[in-house]
Amino acid sequence: MTRRFLVVALAVLTLGCQQEPNVPKIGTPIIALSMAFKSTTFQVGRPDTITVTATSSFGETARLTFDTDCQILLTIRSTAGEAVVPPNGRPTCLQVATTLDVPANGTVTRRFVWSGTTEFIPPGSATALPAGSYFVSASINATNYSTFAPAVRVELTTP
Repeated sequence: MTRRFLVVALAVLTLGCQQEPNVPKIGTPIIALSMAFKSTTFQVGRPDTITVTATSSFGETARLTFDTDCQILLTIRSTAGEAVVPPNGRPTCLQVATTLDVPANGTVTRRFVWSGTTEFIPPGSATALPAGSYFVSASINATNYSTFAPAVRVELTTP
């Protein structure tokens, strides 16, 4: 009888000890990146602007530190996933420490001009890309914070 009572008591206690797991909730990122396009159809040789905005949801100025002068990066990839702008996915950056201050609950905007070539404007010796679909994405890779904007499919046409 004592054994049966002990088993029932343990079962009741076990049922009473349930609690939800303590899983952290993923909320709004401190700094979110977004991209805006006049159109998602670009024409080779005709410059068009891609706007990237970093929006802070933090109540104080967020200071991002970088090892280079490349702060907000824009990458264009082929449908096969190959980075075509900048070539090989490697922007030309100066090895100098920089900071980017994003105001409290504010934004920082960067504009990239693209004309369907392997470089952003002003171009060096850029090569025109073939017409087709590409994916544009933006990222911040600071030493103290990283984030990205999901890729957006764009079409490149020839004149």
